[in-house]
Amino acid sequence: MILDERSVNLLRLLQQKSSLTMNELEENTGLTRRQVQYGIGKANDWLQSHDYKPIRYDRKVGYYLSEKIQNEDLEVNLTKRTYLFSEMDREKVFYLMLLISREPLSLYHFQSTTGASRNTVLKDLQKLKEKVHLVQLQIQYSKQDGYLIKGDSNTKRYELEQIVHDVLHSPTSDLIIECIWGEQKEQIRSIQGQLEQIEKQLGITLTDERLQELTFLFLCTDQLIGKGETLHSIPYSEELISTKEYELVEHLTQTNAVLSVWNQTERLYAALHLLGMNRTRDVSPLKEDTVIQELLHEIVEEFERLACVQLHDKDLFYEQLYIHFRPAYYRMKYRISLINTMTDRVQRVYPELYHLTKKSLCTVERKIGNPVPDDEVAYFTIHFGGWLRRQGTTIDDRKRAIVVCPNGVGISNILVYTLREMFPDILFLDALSVRDTINYPLTYDLVFSTVHLRTNVTLFVVPPILDSQDKQKLRQQVMQELYGYTTENLDVTSLLKVISQYAAIHDPNQLEKALQSHIYIHTQKMNKHSLGEAEKPVLEELLTSQTIQFHPSVSDWKEGIRVASQPLVELGTIEERYVDAMIQSIEENGPYVVITPGVAIPHSRPEQGVRSLSMSLLKLDEAVDFAPNKPVRLIIVLAAADSESHLRALVQLTELLSEPSNIDNILKTSDKNVLLDYIQKYSKEETE
Repeated sequence: MILDERSVNLLRLLQQKSSLTMNELEENTGLTRRQVQYGIGKANDWLQSHDYKPIRYDRKVGYYLSEKIQNEDLEVNLTKRTYLFSEMDREKVFYLMLLISREPLSLYHFQSTTGASRNTVLKDLQKLKEKVHLVQLQIQYSKQDGYLIKGDSNTKRYELEQIVHDVLHSPTSDLIIECIWGEQKEQIRSIQGQLEQIEKQLGITLTDERLQELTFLFLCTDQLIGKGETLHSIPYSEELISTKEYELVEHLTQTNAVLSVWNQTERLYAALHLLGMNRTRDVSPLKEDTVIQELLHEIVEEFERLACVQLHDKDLFYEQLYIHFRPAYYRMKYRISLINTMTDRVQRVYPELYHLTKKSLCTVERKIGNPVPDDEVAYFTIHFGGWLRRQGTTIDDRKRAIVVCPNGVGISNILVYTLREMFPDILFLDALSVRDTINYPLTYDLVFSTVHLRTNVTLFVVPPILDSQDKQKLRQQVMQELYGYTTENLDVTSLLKVISQYAAIHDPNQLEKALQSHIYIHTQKMNKHSLGEAEKPVLEELLTSQTIQFHPSVSDWKEGIRVASQPLVELGTIEERYVDAMIQSIEENGPYVVITPGVAIPHSRPEQGVRSLSMSLLKLDEAVDFAPNKPVRLIIVLAAADSESHLRALVQLTELLSEPSNIDNILKTSDKNVLLDYIQKYSKEETE
């Protein structure tokens, strides 16, 4: 009898599980209750016809097989001669036949392989023709050559990788393998044996799925080379030739496991896929792989900073993450796609963790020059999430917030770092422009904004730079909103009475002062993960005597920006167009750069003419108006080369400017050394 695909899937599910309820069967198969019942009926007919007991049902446990079916019997009985291929299965079979078959293919070949009728084969080929056309491949037919697939060899190789993956992860993989590679079983065993030897020589263990996938990729590569379908020039770096993986692949291609002669390009292709396959074990020492080691540290430190968490047992975490990251690094660098079936679920169930992980991987993007694919981000999210659960840390129950400024660059980054320091229990997701908030995809509970916004969540309106009084006021507002009380409600005197019942207090007055101080300012301290200080210059490295100017006056704010920018133009750290971009930004968005009375920090985006990170300062004797009632005497030009490297110096500048007395003293002096002393002082204080 013929057993359809639906019934086969149900039978295999029950073979793998001890029992399944109807709801579990529906969830695993995507079928309706009626379809499941029909499929079970068909499966029971097949079981009884092959002398097996039928599927049983028990109200407590659900459906189960009353006796174990031998895998050998299942593979023998469910062959193409007793199996009705679905349209999806036929597409995979036909696509593989067209890609790797060396003999001319006629309709008869497609019919005999799948048992489909002539009209069905013609319809399937027409649909496949339309599908491959989307990737610039063409299916052609001639009486002499039969059906052929024409197009770029690299495109064919990529399509072959995808379909091999799909086949091996299909419930009907054994049947399709039997149809396509039934005569290559000995070569398959030989290639897998060689790969298992390579595992031992490298000290790694590939996951079972990846070992199987690599085996079939090597087999297909050998078949394509045999039919003359070799890869043309590929952008694989020469660094791969020096790897142990390349050496071992070269040895494999000289054994009887392959039938064709592999050139260097094909060996590089195979070595790269070997390097990029996930593994469950890797004994190669992390400390000897300096590139990977440095990147891992940067990723983890950035994640800790963004999530305001501290990962425990980091040496062990680095070792475990290395097992995943090394193959991922080569996949990302050389753009080898890897399908992660869990990506959608990770994005849906852990959106904030996924978001923070993606931001943490920006350092990898800068290193390799390629974006990190979502599937790779999902794998890293699983690793970070698993480690957080291991140490009992969670970010799911924390309030989520965004920070909004009229311009999403520069000043907004200072604000978000300041807020992270003040409120480490709040998960700050992003610093956004006003327009960016409209279509922001993540949910959030709080908004900290420098302007009033219409929002359905709790809004805190804050100045761009927070002085001590602003911080104290904001902390009171946030505590009242989130916890229903403020630090003013805490009765320290009563607290001291409780403490004195159980401990001797030597100096009650000093203890009271210490407690008050701790309650108000403990969150002001810089979180150790807030900035990657080692890679970011301090303020005194950017504002030097060469980039500081004192002038009597300027005609208007535009001239003020041009004069303030001149040292950087002369140094070559910015282009003239960056000066124009700063002026244009203020004309379009208003005087948002006036961050505190008397002080403006004009800036624009890095891609608008920044060659390297730099700052300059212009002090005017006579104020210039950036807008009515916004006179400015200090113009500090910020030229950020990226979104990160300027932040350490900018935080130091913020601390300096948050004290009004500092600004007054700077404006009164005519001695540049006084200003340099302030800059040096705040550069050192932040690093202590």
